Amino acid sequence: ISVAFTALSLAFTGWLQYEKFRLDGEWQIDTCTEQADFKRYEGLHLAWRVFLSDDPLSAPVVGDGEKTEEAFAPIPASARFPVRLVGTKEINSVSLTGRFDGAKRASTGRFELHPTLSKRLLSGYIPFYQRNVDVLDGTFAFTAGNARGTARAVRLTDGEEPEGVAPFACGGMTATSTPPVDETTEDETGG
Repeated sequence: ISVAFTALSLAFTGWLQYEKFRLDGEWQIDTCTEQADFKRYEGLHLAWRVFLSDDPLSAPVVGDGEKTEEAFAPIPASARFPVRLVGTKEINSVSLTGRFDGAKRASTGRFELHPTLSKRLLSGYIPFYQRNVDVLDGTFAFTAGNARGTARAVRLTDGEEPEGVAPFACGGMTATSTPPVDETTEDETGG
């Protein structure tokens, strides 16, 4: 009986390790506001560049970064504000809560994301494989304007998105279809 229990325990542990995925690395998180208390926020695209770190044994996910885009246009370095994220990952989901600093105030928010694309990589936990998730889709909710809508996180390699990932769309626009904006525009969202 103890041999069977040990074998079952090893198989279950191996399955859990197989199902875990790593979030370590650089990510681009895009949001599209679908509902908000302020109409000017609806249809607004925001993006952050963050560095996430996690432990394969389910320790909290943590990350730091900054807001880099608004309405698909780059934000000048002087107008970029930091974000700090902390959260958890489950077998098929990631929850991140963050503090978003802004020019006038700070706000908080939450991302609920789920893996979409994966590829198997041989890890240090031989003979098990782990998923390396490149794209997470889901939703967000922020205290700034009570904004909520769709979100997507894409793992970056050398600052670039993986090949074959469709551009993020918001209000019928994407990064490739948006005209450049004046870099002197002040940040209205506060985060």
